[in-house]
Amino acid sequence: MHGEIVARTPGGETSAAMDLALSLLAGVGSLDFQERLAQSLKQHVQVDAGLILLYRRDAAPKILFNDWCNDRGLSDIRNYLQGSYRLDPFYRLALDNGDDGLYRLNQIEPSLDRSQYYRDYYRHSGLHDEFNIVVNLDVDTKVAISLARRRSHEIFSGEDAEFLQMAAPLLSQAVLKHYRDLRPETIENQESLLQNALARTLRNFGRSVLTARECEVAQLILRGFSLKGAAVRLGISPATVKLHRRNLYAKLDIPSQTALFSLFIDAAALANNTSEDPLIAYLGRRGQLTGQFVSN
Repeated sequence: MHGEIVARTPGGETSAAMDLALSLLAGVGSLDFQERLAQSLKQHVQVDAGLILLYRRDAAPKILFNDWCNDRGLSDIRNYLQGSYRLDPFYRLALDNGDDGLYRLNQIEPSLDRSQYYRDYYRHSGLHDEFNIVVNLDVDTKVAISLARRRSHEIFSGEDAEFLQMAAPLLSQAVLKHYRDLRPETIENQESLLQNALARTLRNFGRSVLTARECEVAQLILRGFSLKGAAVRLGISPATVKLHRRNLYAKLDIPSQTALFSLFIDAAALANNTSEDPLIAYLGRRGQLTGQFVSN
């Protein structure tokens, strides 16, 4: 997961999140899903050792993706799979704790340097900071996305941690959608199909509850346009865009651009029929179709 890191400036978190979400959704179902996920992450966070592991109770982990391919990394992975994984705090947490989420090694194992796992395995790895994003596929099966830094580099910054905290639910949704709903080996031209489906989902988002103009404004916001950029695109004033934005936020009962983005991702992840507003399926499947959303 090495690569150039895209700088995150104040106010840019939502744009970065949208870029990551669209990339993840476009990769769902493809045969190279794990590689796409890793590539998407490395655009935002520097990672020296990236792994995606499948944890099953009473079985050795399976490596779904590994870009830690130098001699030390390959040797350590072999040692890990041969038994060290049983001492791994992330492995124990993943199978003992039912909660998805982002976890940092020094937080779940504050005395790591005094543990058997450290003595037998981790101190030889050359790593000194690690996050895992744990995704629950079922009671006995978890996917763990491991992101680590070598001792030769600084530990993850507070900004890195904030980005990963924001990204964790998006990664979880993409992993669940990929492994639960799709069979990549049976789908031809999956990349094109998914990109077209995502574009249709974006075009239809909110049309059951918003006016046509409000839908246009919502789409431009979701695509990362600023207030001024959306105004130029639509040929109206920024003040009018702001009014439409306020109205659509009120109809969707959301407070912000970040909340709009989260609502779209949740709805898109559950959409079954791309010819309809994904909010219909999203609300219906959760039993939340109430008077809270007012249709036109």
